[in-house]
Amino acid sequence: NLFWFQREPFLSLNPACFSLPQGGMYVFQLFDYYAASGVCLLWVAFFECIAVAWVYGVDNFYDAIEDMIGYRPNAWMKWSWSFITPLLCVGCFVFSLVKYKPLTYNKVYEYPDWSIGVGWTLALASMICIPMVVVIKIIQSDGPLIERIKAVAAPLGGASSRPVDHRPKGMSAELAYPLDPNGNNGLIKPTHTIVETMM
Repeated sequence: NLFWFQREPFLSLNPACFSLPQGGMYVFQLFDYYAASGVCLLWVAFFECIAVAWVYGVDNFYDAIEDMIGYRPNAWMKWSWSFITPLLCVGCFVFSLVKYKPLTYNKVYEYPDWSIGVGWTLALASMICIPMVVVIKIIQSDGPLIERIKAVAAPLGGASSRPVDHRPKGMSAELAYPLDPNGNNGLIKPTHTIVETMM
Protein backbone atom coordinates (compact mmCIF):
# COMPACT_ATOMS: atom_id res chain seq x y z
CA ASN A 1 0.00 0.00 0.00
CA LEU A 2 1.55 3.30 -1.09
CA PHE A 3 -0.35 5.28 1.52
CA TRP A 4 0.49 3.16 4.57
CA PHE A 5 1.25 6.33 6.59
CA GLN A 6 -2.27 7.72 6.17
CA ARG A 7 -4.67 6.60 8.86
CA GLU A 8 -7.64 8.92 8.37
CA PRO A 9 -8.74 11.27 5.62
CA PHE A 10 -7.96 14.92 6.29
CA LEU A 11 -10.25 17.81 5.35
CA SER A 12 -8.66 21.23 4.99
CA LEU A 13 -10.78 24.36 5.24
CA ASN A 14 -7.99 26.52 3.90
CA PRO A 15 -9.22 29.51 1.85
CA ALA A 16 -7.08 28.21 -1.03
CA CYS A 17 -9.55 25.32 -1.33
CA PHE A 18 -12.19 27.81 -2.45
CA SER A 19 -10.06 28.54 -5.52
CA LEU A 20 -10.80 25.09 -6.94
CA PRO A 21 -14.29 25.83 -8.29
CA GLN A 22 -14.83 28.26 -11.13
CA GLY A 23 -15.68 31.14 -8.78
CA GLY A 24 -12.41 30.78 -6.89
CA MET A 25 -10.92 34.05 -8.11
CA TYR A 26 -14.01 35.91 -6.93
CA VAL A 27 -13.67 34.42 -3.45
CA PHE A 28 -9.93 35.07 -3.40
CA GLN A 29 -10.45 38.75 -4.25
CA LEU A 30 -13.11 39.00 -1.55
CA PHE A 31 -10.63 37.68 1.04
CA ASP A 32 -7.83 39.87 -0.28
CA TYR A 33 -9.81 43.11 -0.51
CA TYR A 34 -11.53 42.97 2.87
CA ALA A 35 -9.53 40.71 5.19
CA ALA A 36 -5.89 41.02 4.13
CA SER A 37 -5.20 44.60 3.17
CA GLY A 38 -6.00 48.26 3.68
CA VAL A 39 -8.32 48.98 6.56
CA CYS A 40 -7.47 45.84 8.57
CA LEU A 41 -3.72 46.38 8.37
CA LEU A 42 -3.98 50.06 9.33
CA TRP A 43 -6.20 49.14 12.29
CA VAL A 44 -3.73 46.53 13.56
CA ALA A 45 -0.70 48.80 12.94
CA PHE A 46 -2.32 51.60 14.95
CA PHE A 47 -2.99 49.36 17.94
CA GLU A 48 0.50 47.83 17.74
CA CYS A 49 2.04 51.30 17.95
CA ILE A 50 -0.18 52.20 20.89
CA ALA A 51 0.67 48.94 22.68
CA VAL A 52 4.42 49.31 22.15
CA ALA A 53 4.76 53.04 22.81
CA TRP A 54 2.13 53.66 25.47
CA VAL A 55 1.37 50.36 27.22
CA TYR A 56 4.74 48.58 27.19
CA GLY A 57 6.48 51.94 27.27
CA VAL A 58 8.58 53.54 24.57
CA ASP A 59 11.61 53.74 26.88
CA ASN A 60 11.37 50.03 27.71
CA PHE A 61 11.12 49.23 24.00
CA TYR A 62 14.05 51.54 23.25
CA ASP A 63 16.16 49.76 25.90
CA ALA A 64 15.21 46.35 24.51
CA ILE A 65 16.27 47.37 21.01
CA GLU A 66 19.60 48.65 22.36
CA ASP A 67 20.11 45.30 24.08
CA MET A 68 19.40 43.45 20.83
CA ILE A 69 21.39 45.50 18.33
CA GLY A 70 24.10 46.90 20.62
CA TYR A 71 23.47 50.65 20.18
CA ARG A 72 20.65 53.14 20.71
CA PRO A 73 18.67 54.02 17.59
CA ASN A 74 18.14 57.65 16.65
CA ALA A 75 15.91 59.52 19.12
CA TRP A 76 13.36 60.40 16.45
CA MET A 77 12.31 56.72 16.50
CA LYS A 78 10.66 57.35 19.88
CA TRP A 79 8.60 60.17 18.36
CA SER A 80 7.75 57.97 15.41
CA TRP A 81 6.51 55.08 17.58
CA SER A 82 4.63 57.37 19.95
CA PHE A 83 3.03 59.97 17.69
CA ILE A 84 3.89 60.02 13.99
CA THR A 85 3.03 56.42 13.01
CA PRO A 86 -0.25 56.25 15.00
CA LEU A 87 -1.38 59.57 13.50
CA LEU A 88 -0.49 58.44 9.97
CA CYS A 89 -2.33 55.15 10.52
CA VAL A 90 -5.46 56.94 11.76
CA GLY A 91 -5.29 59.41 8.86
CA CYS A 92 -4.93 56.66 6.26
CA PHE A 93 -7.66 54.61 7.98
CA VAL A 94 -10.14 57.50 7.86
CA PHE A 95 -9.14 58.32 4.27
CA SER A 96 -9.69 54.67 3.28
CA LEU A 97 -13.18 54.70 4.78
CA VAL A 98 -14.09 58.04 3.18
CA LYS A 99 -12.86 56.92 -0.26
CA TYR A 100 -14.31 53.41 0.08
CA LYS A 101 -15.69 51.84 -3.11
CA PRO A 102 -17.34 48.42 -3.19
CA LEU A 103 -15.27 45.63 -4.67
CA THR A 104 -15.44 44.92 -8.40
CA TYR A 105 -13.79 42.20 -10.47
CA ASN A 106 -11.88 43.44 -13.55
CA LYS A 107 -13.75 46.74 -13.22
CA VAL A 108 -16.77 45.01 -14.78
CA TYR A 109 -18.40 42.59 -12.34
CA GLU A 110 -19.94 44.23 -9.28
CA TYR A 111 -20.16 42.00 -6.23
CA PRO A 112 -23.69 41.58 -4.81
CA ASP A 113 -24.59 43.17 -1.48
CA TRP A 114 -24.54 39.85 0.40
CA SER A 115 -20.92 39.19 -0.66
CA ILE A 116 -19.86 42.67 0.43
CA GLY A 117 -21.48 41.86 3.77
CA VAL A 118 -19.42 38.67 3.92
CA GLY A 119 -16.30 40.74 3.12
CA TRP A 120 -16.96 43.20 5.95
CA THR A 121 -17.66 40.29 8.28
CA LEU A 122 -14.24 38.88 7.38
CA ALA A 123 -12.63 42.26 8.03
CA LEU A 124 -14.41 42.81 11.34
CA ALA A 125 -13.61 39.27 12.52
CA SER A 126 -9.96 40.25 12.84
CA MET A 127 -10.47 43.93 13.71
CA ILE A 128 -12.95 43.56 16.56
CA CYS A 129 -10.66 41.34 18.64
CA ILE A 130 -8.30 44.16 19.70
CA PRO A 131 -10.84 46.59 21.21
CA MET A 132 -12.82 43.65 22.60
CA VAL A 133 -9.82 42.50 24.68
CA VAL A 134 -9.23 46.08 25.90
CA VAL A 135 -12.87 46.36 27.02
CA ILE A 136 -12.69 42.96 28.74
CA LYS A 137 -9.52 44.00 30.62
CA ILE A 138 -11.16 47.25 31.71
CA ILE A 139 -14.27 45.39 32.92
CA GLN A 140 -12.13 42.88 34.86
CA SER A 141 -10.22 45.67 36.68
CA ASP A 142 -11.33 47.12 40.00
CA GLY A 143 -12.13 50.73 40.86
CA PRO A 144 -13.77 53.68 39.13
CA LEU A 145 -13.85 53.67 35.33
CA ILE A 146 -11.12 56.28 34.83
CA GLU A 147 -8.78 54.41 37.18
CA ARG A 148 -9.48 51.14 35.36
CA ILE A 149 -8.55 52.73 32.03
CA LYS A 150 -5.36 54.19 33.54
CA ALA A 151 -4.41 50.83 35.03
CA VAL A 152 -4.97 48.95 31.76
CA ALA A 153 -3.15 51.55 29.64
CA ALA A 154 -0.26 52.32 32.04
CA PRO A 155 3.22 51.03 31.16
CA LEU A 156 4.22 48.12 33.32
CA GLY A 157 6.74 49.07 35.93
CA GLY A 158 9.75 46.82 36.00
CA ALA A 159 9.09 45.83 32.42
CA SER A 160 12.60 46.71 31.32
CA SER A 161 14.39 43.79 29.74
CA ARG A 162 17.66 44.81 31.36
CA PRO A 163 18.94 43.07 34.48
CA VAL A 164 19.65 45.48 37.35
CA ASP A 165 23.44 45.10 37.03
CA HIS A 166 23.35 46.01 33.30
CA ARG A 167 21.37 49.23 33.62
CA PRO A 168 23.09 52.60 33.06
CA LYS A 169 24.53 54.25 36.17
CA GLY A 170 21.87 56.95 36.34
CA MET A 171 19.00 54.47 36.15
CA SER A 172 17.58 53.36 39.48
CA ALA A 173 17.16 49.69 40.30
CA GLU A 174 13.48 50.21 41.03
CA LEU A 175 11.35 51.32 38.11
CA ALA A 176 7.98 52.99 38.51
CA TYR A 177 5.06 50.70 39.27
CA PRO A 178 1.70 50.82 37.50
CA LEU A 179 -1.23 52.66 39.05
CA ASP A 180 -3.34 50.76 41.54
CA PRO A 181 -7.02 51.23 40.69
CA ASN A 182 -7.93 50.36 44.30
CA GLY A 183 -6.17 53.47 45.63
CA ASN A 184 -3.47 51.77 47.75
CA ASN A 185 -1.09 54.74 47.78
CA GLY A 186 -1.52 54.85 44.02
CA LEU A 187 1.13 52.18 43.46
CA ILE A 188 1.30 48.40 43.35
CA LYS A 189 4.05 45.98 42.56
CA PRO A 190 3.68 44.03 39.32
CA THR A 191 2.29 40.53 39.78
CA HIS A 192 4.10 39.05 36.81
CA THR A 193 7.57 38.86 35.39
CA ILE A 194 8.48 39.55 31.80
CA VAL A 195 11.10 37.14 30.54
CA GLU A 196 13.04 37.68 27.34
CA THR A 197 15.58 35.37 25.82
CA MET A 198 18.91 36.70 24.62
CA MET A 199 21.10 35.07 22.03
